Amino acid sequence: MTRTVRRIHLLVIGAALSLLVAACAHTLEPGSVGVRVECNISDATVYIDDLMVGRAADWKAEGHQIRGGFHRIEVRAPGYYSFFQEIELPAGAHAVINANLREVLD
Repeated sequence: MTRTVRRIHLLVIGAALSLLVAACAHTLEPGSVGVRVECNISDATVYIDDLMVGRAADWKAEGHQIRGGFHRIEVRAPGYYSFFQEIELPAGAHAVINANLREVLD
């Protein structure tokens, strides 16, 4: 094989592997639910079932998974009223939590 043909083969293989990895990133594990959090305060803290799981900005992207079933979602930020939502999600579902936090008035 010539060097050019070999490079083309490597590029095609690399592109195929990239597509495969990207496709796997959106595949749910058996029994899990895809969850995304949209929040007007990016530094707000996200809790699932009273367990802190990170910042709202980190949960804005696709790819976060939790087990299917009943969950209590809470989003908190200092100086804002907390957001609560209870959800029942079957395995394989996708959910977007829209947490619009309101500022506490003094």
